[in-house]
Amino acid sequence: MAEIALPVIITAISNSEQESFVAGTLFTQGWSVIHRAVDFESLSDFASSNPEQASSALLLYSPDLNDFDSDSFETLSLNFRQIIGFASSNSPRSVDDGLHEIPSTAPQLATFIRGYVRSPLIRKLTPLIQSNNRARVIAISSAGSCTGASTMAINLAYELSLKEKRVLLIDANLSEPNVAIYLDQRNLIDEELWRLSSPCLYIKELTRERIAEFDSVIERAHSDFDFIIIDIGTIHDLSSQLSDRRADSLVITWAGDHADELWIIARPDRIGQMRFKKITSILNRTSIISSITFVLNMRTHGRKGQEEEKAFLSVATTHKAAHLYVLPSDIRSTTDASESRGALAEVNERGVLRKALASIASEMIS
Repeated sequence: MAEIALPVIITAISNSEQESFVAGTLFTQGWSVIHRAVDFESLSDFASSNPEQASSALLLYSPDLNDFDSDSFETLSLNFRQIIGFASSNSPRSVDDGLHEIPSTAPQLATFIRGYVRSPLIRKLTPLIQSNNRARVIAISSAGSCTGASTMAINLAYELSLKEKRVLLIDANLSEPNVAIYLDQRNLIDEELWRLSSPCLYIKELTRERIAEFDSVIERAHSDFDFIIIDIGTIHDLSSQLSDRRADSLVITWAGDHADELWIIARPDRIGQMRFKKITSILNRTSIISSITFVLNMRTHGRKGQEEEKAFLSVATTHKAAHLYVLPSDIRSTTDASESRGALAEVNERGVLRKALASIASEMIS
């Protein structure tokens, strides 16, 4: 497994407004901006005086930096871990200059930089092709352990398939894959592409060894399916996971940048509330593209459940989410489904949790 590599940033951008936007945006993501060069001499002095820091840094520069010398820069650039060149209004341009336009929004800039941070270890994953026929991608994550996120992913996918929508369910929880176990699918990891599990429902399991397949799978799947549901596991430290280079974080990063929706499932108990509060706090200072849905799962019946829901909503409303869902506890049905290796609709179609998920699925296709 690759070591965590949080971005260390050096800026050398001539336009002060653009530089402030870049530095400020990355700072709010929790990334360290260790030097802001005002001219080429300042950049050169920092590199020569701080060789260890420079060697681990991502340099963001523009070639119209004061006193910029292209020949000297070619040698100087070898001191940095990576470099990204940005064009500004005064930059001389050519077809193959390798310069990029600075993204106009903070989420777009964060997505762009994250792609460069990931690229040394694993090829940067491409976004879905934007077309009217592409699948709707929903990444389902957990705000902690034992939230029922995998159960949610499996049964949401199943409910959509019952409505005759072609659905691909991807198990991308590399630490604790559950889909194959819950659905009693043997040797799923050996499947070349994906496997038909039930009418209209297909499943795929990713592993660390085969994580690079995700790019080609998602690219093909977007035109073959109506919905893609991805179980991405726990996002306990989202700010680090969005910027480190581990295989475990690859799909999480992709989901934040390219999925249509990121669902975060929380438990109602005290530990679950604390973990959920931590995630919302991180989201409030982290830019991602996908829309957010918060789900309180396993809400207790009666007065205690009302208090659990109240506590959940007080935290959830601190972040602007697209949807908020509260799902009831249904231990009997979930236990029966687990023991029979089936979906909730197969063991008790009138169960309260099954009805709630069926209602959400109907809402999604309406």
